[in-house]
Amino acid sequence: MPQLIAPEARHLPSFIAALKEGYSRDTQRPETPQSIALVEADPTAFLKSQLEPPTTVVLPDGSMGQAVPHTVLWWAEGDEFLGSVHVRHGLNEILAQVGGHVGYAMRPSVHGRGHASAALAAGLAWTRANLSLQRVLLTVNSENLASIRVIEKNGGVFDKAIEHIWRPGETALHYWIDLQGRGAPSGHGPAAGHP
Repeated sequence: MPQLIAPEARHLPSFIAALKEGYSRDTQRPETPQSIALVEADPTAFLKSQLEPPTTVVLPDGSMGQAVPHTVLWWAEGDEFLGSVHVRHGLNEILAQVGGHVGYAMRPSVHGRGHASAALAAGLAWTRANLSLQRVLLTVNSENLASIRVIEKNGGVFDKAIEHIWRPGETALHYWIDLQGRGAPSGHGPAAGHP
């Protein structure tokens, strides 16, 4: 049965295979042969970067920014890496627009099997147990109907649509999930992914 865990060395071969099949750690920047080669060249250093995330981050425009404290969790079954959940412990000005508190991604070969919904539910449970957040923000591209369904299934309530700050012409949707159990899935987001 899949579970949400801290990254482990035994999952690295499967993680690298996931990168090669199209899994991406960052929705703003797809993986490249060079980025995958860096993971393969020093898997020990890569694993350390997952367990102890750096304090700075390269932003999508190439500039450097201060990283918000966050935790990287892997969704895995046995030795197989299935996907990841990133939980940010707070928001900065950028993440309050695009990124939010929780991000998740599944490897392409497991899409459509309910893993994203289950991994997000586990990530929300981890957040509830480990952080003092009362609610969390999730942002999603308005065209990503599958992810919108996952968020709403986990209690996401649509708040607003904004122009995407990194992708001109695209729209980012804001959803809030109440971690105290008072919220319920609304199912009333923008029709067909459009605000």
